[in-house]
Amino acid sequence: MNRETQHALVGLALSGDIDRFRSMVRRESGHWEKFGLKLANWMDGTHKAEPFSVFGMVGNVKLPFVTFSTLPEYTCPGAGECLEWCYSFKSWRYPAAFFRQIQNTIMVQHHKARLAKLFCALPEGRTVRLYVDGDIDNLKTLEFWMDTIGARPDLAVYGYSKSWKQFLEYRGTWPSNYVLNISAGSTYGNDVKNRMMELPIVRGTFDVVPVPRELAGKYDQPEYQKAVRSQAKGFVCPGRCGTCTKSTHACGDHRFDGVPVLIGIH
Repeated sequence: MNRETQHALVGLALSGDIDRFRSMVRRESGHWEKFGLKLANWMDGTHKAEPFSVFGMVGNVKLPFVTFSTLPEYTCPGAGECLEWCYSFKSWRYPAAFFRQIQNTIMVQHHKARLAKLFCALPEGRTVRLYVDGDIDNLKTLEFWMDTIGARPDLAVYGYSKSWKQFLEYRGTWPSNYVLNISAGSTYGNDVKNRMMELPIVRGTFDVVPVPRELAGKYDQPEYQKAVRSQAKGFVCPGRCGTCTKSTHACGDHRFDGVPVLIGIH
């Protein structure tokens, strides 16, 4: 499925035009049609159960934690230059990932009670990364997540965000089990960034730096690590979450407060 069609489907889904969404999906084939029709049947209430898992539970080599994602760009009010190299769009190569992001975006917007129920049913003591793709789209969403995370203090929840305006507008209680990384590529300037750095939930920055194309994604190579360190001072991300320290991971650990975590564009 080409990117133009995907953006058209996102627009139809988020506007609630399910008939046109279903019609467009039927022009596709294979899993694009199959999964798209499943999503349409959920959106119009034909099927009650979500067609795709809301939280990723299995994990993978790069990310062994519970995960949650929504649509990139459409839920990213603070996105700036990051849209030029946004990694999240790479996942749109896969039908299940694309339609899951649409589903989860709709859940955040219209089915928060169900989403909270699923979150509160997560296994005890897990680490959760909120927003592998997408971001906090508005203040109500932020309020929802802070309340929901606070209801499960046994979970270690962390994430990255460029929705700084929403965080600075928040007037509730910050949950002690949530750690936030200031993500690179925001549309906001240093004044807003400095205010964000003062929030108690903020660990520090997660910065993307340029590296030679032939080294992109080659985290284990000394040449890659040297190239990253030549761009900025900080802790070089090993590319595999949960492997950077013996007992925890830098992005979710306040022991790394104020230390920039660095990764090369990949």
